[in-house]
Amino acid sequence: MKLAIDSRLAASALRATGSTSSLLVVAIASIACAVAHADEGSAAAPTGVPLAPVQAYAAIPAAREARLSPSGHYLAYIGSLEGHTALVVKDLQGRERPRAIPTGAGEVSWILWKSDARLVMSVRVVSGRQALRRTIDTRLIGVDRDGSHVTELIRAEDADYTPQVQDHVLSELPDDPDHLLVQLPHFERAARTPVSASVQNDRVLHPEVVRVDVHTGMTETVVRSNGLVNDWLATAQGTVDLGWSVKRDRSISLLGRDSTQADWRTVQSLSSNQGSVFDLLAWVDETPNHVYVASNHEGGHVGIYEFDVQTARFVRSVKVDARHDIGAIVQGERLRGYEDEHGPVYLDAGWAAAQRLIDKALAHSTNWIIDRSSDGQSVLVSVVKGNEPRDYWLLTRRDGKADLEPVTDNYPLLSPEQIGPSRWVHYDARDGLGIPALVTLPPGRRFGASSTPLPFVVLPHGGPSAHDDRGFDYWVQFLASRGYGVLQPQFRGSTGYGRDFLTAGYRQWGLAMQDDVTDGTRWLVREGLADPKRIAIVGASYGGYAALMGVAKEPSLYRCAIAIAPVTDLLMLAEDEQSALFGDLNLPQIGQYGSALEQTSPLQLADRIVQPVLLVHGRKDYTVPVQHTEAMSRALARQGKASQTVYMDEADHYFTRSADREVLLASMEEFLARNLK
Repeated sequence: MKLAIDSRLAASALRATGSTSSLLVVAIASIACAVAHADEGSAAAPTGVPLAPVQAYAAIPAAREARLSPSGHYLAYIGSLEGHTALVVKDLQGRERPRAIPTGAGEVSWILWKSDARLVMSVRVVSGRQALRRTIDTRLIGVDRDGSHVTELIRAEDADYTPQVQDHVLSELPDDPDHLLVQLPHFERAARTPVSASVQNDRVLHPEVVRVDVHTGMTETVVRSNGLVNDWLATAQGTVDLGWSVKRDRSISLLGRDSTQADWRTVQSLSSNQGSVFDLLAWVDETPNHVYVASNHEGGHVGIYEFDVQTARFVRSVKVDARHDIGAIVQGERLRGYEDEHGPVYLDAGWAAAQRLIDKALAHSTNWIIDRSSDGQSVLVSVVKGNEPRDYWLLTRRDGKADLEPVTDNYPLLSPEQIGPSRWVHYDARDGLGIPALVTLPPGRRFGASSTPLPFVVLPHGGPSAHDDRGFDYWVQFLASRGYGVLQPQFRGSTGYGRDFLTAGYRQWGLAMQDDVTDGTRWLVREGLADPKRIAIVGASYGGYAALMGVAKEPSLYRCAIAIAPVTDLLMLAEDEQSALFGDLNLPQIGQYGSALEQTSPLQLADRIVQPVLLVHGRKDYTVPVQHTEAMSRALARQGKASQTVYMDEADHYFTRSADREVLLASMEEFLARNLK
């Protein structure tokens, strides 16, 4: 069995033989031709480790969200074309040249195969539906493997209303190669006269379900709006007898019915803003009315359970851990396994057998099965070794033989020795709550080795209901490559650590959540990891808010701050949330209107900031409006504070273009080098 392939040799062979797609070759060539430079004032990289250029980290990954065709003969993934995302299709048998299918100004979010000949992708586009503010819309696009027959599947150009979200797929209908089941607000084609805003809102609040032909875009209504359900749920066969409903008291109920003619009944009820989790994952094969759910009803941590919809009872525990949340692995609308603190575990016998073969050959990496061909003979694998970039490998089994080989090289300009190591640590917040955190050291540094304290960047994540994981992060690795240690505190309010930890962060913006970040910074100094005179705080979105609050509340702790697409005015944030449908559900997590929000808004604390600040924002950011940064920049200028503002005309909230990433990283590098001397 030809399976035990040395992963390092195989990866080297991939780079040497050019067995990646032509798109990747073009991307590599264009980056290699770019002028590589590092500012002379940057923190010195460790001796013996070559310094990679900014472009190596700013590059769009060569492949992500990869999917295997039903036959296993073709691979599709989101790649890069001229700095934008594109759909890339690769013939794994080498009979056809790889194709990069551009999407214009749209950015690809996900892709799926309906057959070996036809794919569907979701594309994000900027809309002018609001006169004073742009929005992000989504579109479903059908396309043949060769890039022909491109079809916008939801056609509403002459309708009385154009739905903003058009990619809410309820079921891929795995056994039907020609259709998808999609949730949409109702609209009348060829009506031409727009409906009122109140009618639009009602249609969005109470959507319908349609079956969409992936070739022609023709739709057939399967379930009409009923005035009760706000979010539908479907089986893999297309049955729609469940849905979520938001009540007037803002509680959330799962409604069910026994047939299309039966009355709706309440299956499960949840209170909002209590950290409760009850997510339907997949239906149980051959057991009617039974579904796998992710729930934290037993003790705060999320586990996987089998649930009887008919009796509204939990039948059994599939996997529960009192210390950690459990992640579900769902593919093809079936529960294939789960992910615990050690990695993936597969319940499906075929997937588990393939995993054993893969883990034997790639023993020093964490390997996830992403996709399998219909006959189970081809398996697409995501491979991560430490903090190195994720790559895709293909396991093929034919005639009693098995081959395992890489099919992508996501960051070809980075080598393993240029990747800094990470380690999980824990420290106590001032009130005794244990806070987990990731510490990353520069390449060439080792944990436990005696060394002088490093300049450090404290990097709180966005969200704030989110969390960091180990693995490749281009910001973290870029900072580490420039000689900085990086601390990523998982402050209270982060996800992944149970219900109590999550809700402990509610209404704590700028308060206990910020104290957790401060306490982590002081822990770095006590442990001798950080040079107390050379610590910066950097973050984006909520993390940018935390960076500004850090220098406002602790002016002697940080030498400087970088706030990227930051929230600076909590009153503005609250107003934006209030204006969105169901946005008021999030308000209790932020806080109540009034002086409390003003007192924890960086915009109102500009006079307290004494350290240099760099503000960075894209003008096409429709998640956190650029007005937050514009207002903060003016406030700092009025106070005569040392600040610098960088605006990027084409950048969005996530810096999806490589050109914008280059500007961002270069600005960070220059600013940190100047202020952490």
